[in-house]
Amino acid sequence: MSNEDERQINTEYAVSLLEQLKLFYEQQLLTDIVLIVEGTEFPCHKMVLATCSSYFRAMFMSGLSESKQTHVHLRNVDAASLQIIITYAYTGNLAIKESTVEQLYETACFLQVDDVLHRCREYLIKKINAENCVRLLSFADLFSCEELKQSAKRMVEHKFTTVYHQDAFMQLSSELLIDLVSSDNLNVEKEETVREAAMSWLDYNTVSRSQYLSSVLSHLRIDALSEVIQREWFQGLPPNDKSVVVQGLYKSMPKFFKPRLGMTKEEMIIFIEATSESPGSLYSSVCYSPQAEKVYKLCSPPAELHKVGTLVSPDNDMYIAGGQIPLKNTKSNHSKASKLQAIFRTVNCFYWFDAQQNSWIPKTPMLFVRLKPSLVCCEGYIYAIGGDSAGGELNKRTVERYDAEKDEWTMVSPLPCAWQWNAAVVVHDCIYVMAHNLTYCYFPKSGTWVEMATRQTSRCFASAAAFGDKIFYIGGLHIGNNFGIRLPTSTVDGSSVTVEVYDVNKNEWRMATNIPAKRYSDPCVRAVVISNTFCVFIRETHMNERAKYAIYQYDMELDQWFLRQQISERVLWDLGKDFRCSVGKLYPSCLEVSPWKPPTYLFSPEGGDEFELDGEMVTLPPV
Repeated sequence: MSNEDERQINTEYAVSLLEQLKLFYEQQLLTDIVLIVEGTEFPCHKMVLATCSSYFRAMFMSGLSESKQTHVHLRNVDAASLQIIITYAYTGNLAIKESTVEQLYETACFLQVDDVLHRCREYLIKKINAENCVRLLSFADLFSCEELKQSAKRMVEHKFTTVYHQDAFMQLSSELLIDLVSSDNLNVEKEETVREAAMSWLDYNTVSRSQYLSSVLSHLRIDALSEVIQREWFQGLPPNDKSVVVQGLYKSMPKFFKPRLGMTKEEMIIFIEATSESPGSLYSSVCYSPQAEKVYKLCSPPAELHKVGTLVSPDNDMYIAGGQIPLKNTKSNHSKASKLQAIFRTVNCFYWFDAQQNSWIPKTPMLFVRLKPSLVCCEGYIYAIGGDSAGGELNKRTVERYDAEKDEWTMVSPLPCAWQWNAAVVVHDCIYVMAHNLTYCYFPKSGTWVEMATRQTSRCFASAAAFGDKIFYIGGLHIGNNFGIRLPTSTVDGSSVTVEVYDVNKNEWRMATNIPAKRYSDPCVRAVVISNTFCVFIRETHMNERAKYAIYQYDMELDQWFLRQQISERVLWDLGKDFRCSVGKLYPSCLEVSPWKPPTYLFSPEGGDEFELDGEMVTLPPV
């Protein structure tokens, strides 16, 4: 057959046929079967039902009595869910809502409608959160939905310290409970949490669950419990249970000395949009452990997404929002020249970082596209504030709030001013937004913005962080009266970095001691809180020297900065100046250690085997 004779699929005809089937259904034309559920009749066409459902295909084509009947009674089927499935069969449109998705999944499972099952499963996985993960774990186990079960289990493990208090946790089957307490991936910092969860589940129904006492406790890691806790626990047990507990704990002996995943967490500085060391990509994401002095590779945001807003919540959940992505047909290579030529599309994406899987999980997108929005967490909600956008001045004022439990965004009161850039922090359940020399406070309960004291200097692109009752506003570029941008007047030669501190109780700003920096070093600073101390991560490029990094710590009483840690070039390469910086606790075992590779600029033009590093001459090892 020649190419000219190849059959072409007429998509318009396919759409027209579907529309005609819908019309026949709505007007009850040529229907040949009536489904009856809970007294409600659904006139349909056998052919359409058999096409989408294996259950109906078997019913109408196997020679059973139902195949010859005009009316079929369906038991154990929800009428509202059946209507949704029938509508989908005739139109291809599936109405999934949070309030009906589980019942819809159950009905689709009974009727064997695979496509509806798949879409319900994807919807439920996307909606998993700390409030529903335990219930969805039981739900997925009941219907043998392995993908949903594993996703729900990972969230239960991640939020274990919170969810084990829920009633749904007490309703878990013994198999699921044992599967959880035996897991190496529990995000707990002490084994006492696991013991308490196990005992709470056992005590919830002592009569029926006493038989599981030994098997449940055999998965505790007794060596991780302190002697005081062990003694108090044994003393509080009923006499008949003590021997059973001892037997159960004896079974756990082989599991000794293996910590839970949460016990291995390390506080790390997280860099998003760092300059990539690989020629195959524009940006990279890495994290640095000040404790171990190691760099780990972090999964980069999808689709080369950059210019995002970043957040690590008080619950140690990491999010990114907004940004832009390169259009596929405009990116030919990753050279510096191509960066300038590429065309980008601003997006409203929103992702949550699964630390156990080292992957970004998509959540419901924001209502507006945004570039570099400020993200903060206040009273359990995430706020996306301002940012540069494609919607003009009005869109730059917009603020929206994310409800993690509902996985949805809603608009709140807009910013008083349209800023292209702003910095935002949270103190005492209030949101403080800063730009130039202005500060506004947002009160979530009343939904109002109030202007606060002005700063002594007008600066943009500064770094801000809250620590206790104080807000630090550090670095940035000075804004003159004619709105020209230049270095702050106190740092014309780059010999220090300006610091202003705001007292939320007094509503006043004051100048603090500047951060020391080399002359003409073009310092780039990021305010961070490390180990409950206020610090800055600083990048300096003095004259023509390569970039160097350090962490400075602030002494509040002395109003002084001191060097906390100098970061070796063996550890951290040049991150550039556009990186986002935050602090969170991550699992080293779930990350890949980034091996150090000597940059090409370290070698002499003659190709010698020696080069200078950190002030020392280093010799390459023989190959």
